[in-house]
Amino acid sequence: MSLREKKKIETKNKIIEVGGRLFKEKGFNNTTVDEIAREAEIGKGTFFNYFPTKEALLREFDEQKQELVYNLARNELKRSIPTREKIKNILVSVAKSNEKDKELTRLFVFEYLRHYGYEERRSDSLNTILQDLLENGIKTGDVKNGLDIKRAAENLTAIYYMSLMEWLWSKSDYSFSEDISKKIDMIFDGIGS
Repeated sequence: MSLREKKKIETKNKIIEVGGRLFKEKGFNNTTVDEIAREAEIGKGTFFNYFPTKEALLREFDEQKQELVYNLARNELKRSIPTREKIKNILVSVAKSNEKDKELTRLFVFEYLRHYGYEERRSDSLNTILQDLLENGIKTGDVKNGLDIKRAAENLTAIYYMSLMEWLWSKSDYSFSEDISKKIDMIFDGIGS
């Protein structure tokens, strides 16, 4: 990687870091591009070279989360462990990444939904990953044959996102990663007698 490429990555990361901090401190609407540029020690034009709008910076956070999920899924697919553990590991790891800064996660999730709505949500990518894992599980015999993979993945995705929203809205401090871990166990164990 050339020095120029390294500098571009450093500048982009600085904008993301400063933007995240200012959004958290002041709120998304009360933070200006001028403030982000000033705090990142760049010109306003440089900001726009990386992000055409402040909302594009918001999308960058979502894209980083998606990249995390894809990387986790790729790593889990290579492991020789049951499908249940693969799914649990991915969802718990993503939950732990959200737990690192609950306030920032809350801000980004709610601002993202406010700006882009539910139609633009990226749950389809998580859903696709879960479908692939379940399909693989059928092949290896640790997921029951004849399972409606699409519906099962949709249910897992819905449980993850609903749990995320409940955790973000909650005034009590509990572990999102432990909560999602228990829910995944319940799904795989079943709720029947």
